[in-house]
Amino acid sequence: MASEFSDLSAKAKSGDAVAQYDLGSSYANKNRKGRGKTKDDKNAVLWYTRAAEQGLATAQFDLGRMYITGSGVTRDFEQGLAWQIKAAELGLARAQFAIGKRYLFGADLTRDYEQALELISKAAEQGLTGAHSQLGAMYFKGEGVPKDYVQAYKWFGIAAANDDAYANRLLSVLAEVMDQEQIEEAQELAAQWPAEHEAD
Repeated sequence: MASEFSDLSAKAKSGDAVAQYDLGSSYANKNRKGRGKTKDDKNAVLWYTRAAEQGLATAQFDLGRMYITGSGVTRDFEQGLAWQIKAAELGLARAQFAIGKRYLFGADLTRDYEQALELISKAAEQGLTGAHSQLGAMYFKGEGVPKDYVQAYKWFGIAAANDDAYANRLLSVLAEVMDQEQIEEAQELAAQWPAEHEAD
């Protein structure tokens, strides 16, 4: 274990962005590489920063979280948000989803349904189950999109196939207000989606 950590440290110090991220994660106790090391948020921030500055989206997202929560660094919400937005712009699904929800709910960003839909859709296209469920909720409520039970059922169906409990509950609710033809259309759309996205 010690030699594995030493190898990781050496790679990180040589400038390898992925190793820097992994080393930061080990200090943040986010993965097994740090087993046996003491949690050290300051060192996590140091290595996340080095990887983030090299453009590694996962590091940018996690560094943003450290700033937002004030873990290992003075809390700086704006800087944290800026790092997470960079990660979203680089196409990181969980960053797109996180920032999309901030736009959707007007949480620390001005409510912007168009931006929310764009970002959450991009995360969904990458297969993020939470984004599938959120799109279902948006279509179910008519939040930022026209209310559309077929689309809601489709997205909840995709999320439910990945064991999303919320989506499963909402499918039952929708089944009460939709006719059989609508349900079948939605089920067909949900069934087609994985095949259309196998190459992604």
